[in-house]
Amino acid sequence: MVLIKQTLLLVLTAGALVFGVSAQTSKRGPGQSSTQNRRPDATARQVDPKLPSSVAVERSPTQYLSGEASVAVTGNQNPQVRLGLSPNGATIIEFPAADKLFNIIPGNSNLVTVEESPTKDTDRFIVLRPGDGFASPTTMSQAGRAPVTSVIVQMTSGIVITFLFYPVSDLSQHAHRVVVNYDRNEVVAARRAAGLAVNLDSNIEVKQPVTASVRVVPASNDARSSDGASRPGLQSAEVKKSSLVAVADEALNQGLKNTDGFGKWSKESHGLSISIAPAREVDKQSQVVVLAVRNSRKKPARLVPGQPELFVETVDSRGRSLAVDPVEKLAEQTTAVDGFILAKSTVYYAIVYKSKILGVNQRLRVAVSMTTAADDPSIAPIIDESEKRGGR
Repeated sequence: MVLIKQTLLLVLTAGALVFGVSAQTSKRGPGQSSTQNRRPDATARQVDPKLPSSVAVERSPTQYLSGEASVAVTGNQNPQVRLGLSPNGATIIEFPAADKLFNIIPGNSNLVTVEESPTKDTDRFIVLRPGDGFASPTTMSQAGRAPVTSVIVQMTSGIVITFLFYPVSDLSQHAHRVVVNYDRNEVVAARRAAGLAVNLDSNIEVKQPVTASVRVVPASNDARSSDGASRPGLQSAEVKKSSLVAVADEALNQGLKNTDGFGKWSKESHGLSISIAPAREVDKQSQVVVLAVRNSRKKPARLVPGQPELFVETVDSRGRSLAVDPVEKLAEQTTAVDGFILAKSTVYYAIVYKSKILGVNQRLRVAVSMTTAADDPSIAPIIDESEKRGGR
């Protein structure tokens, strides 16, 4: 009897379990079906079984400058500077005092405008403002995510800087002032070594612009008489001077590619010393010489205006100086800016000068001195290629 009761209890328990499972299966919402009858969702993501079960991909946030910022550029870098721009803000961008604006190329003036300046040929800054279309819903829909336009600035040194503008709705995210820092001498040297143009304002052709770019050029003195007629004499002189500038530029480029040729240095005077490559003939009336001027001091130096100075020195039989006659310089190219030499730095000069007929007691020399020690220059002799080969 006890065995029969236990068997009956087991049967009733199993039945209850089966009934519970069946009841749960039948409790589906409208439109639900069993697992066996469910169709795959057409929008479901297909998962490769070889991949991890969960992969999170995050896009890194865009890095644009806001508030007041400083950008450092070295060598021949041509950076892209990202700036936040609010519809209610304005941005001033400042450049080194040693360089000048040469070309400003706005991408879309309806979005970002470059403020016109009456002194742009001497300015070292530009002012940018949002254009009429900048606050449009289409533009602001990209707020903080992507740039909507650009402005490209090229300086007379040759450096090119691209500014990308990101729309921002909050004025606190706006870039109010940006200072761009670089060493102009370093930029010029790097561009020369790369075979790129430098000192872009030295030979400018003023033409009617065909795009929206703004070419920044100083006022030119046209070689014309008061009645507007052209003056052939001056034009031919300008053509000759332009060709001599090109000679100096090429000589300087060659000198920078072979700086090992500047091995013998003159005696230092107040930290300045000179090394000179042999001069070579340009034509029957002129020669070109490339020289390096080194500042070994721990602080900058500025050369006396007009230097390096070339001169012919006449000496007596004992080597004592009897007379000094200046030599006319016809063209000059240099890596220095306004005769300024940084601490522990070297600048280079290529000088085309008028050829001189020398006597046996005359020597062609070059001198450099600082503005604070103008009466105590460093002096070095100039020799030409024939002397180097064993001539006088």
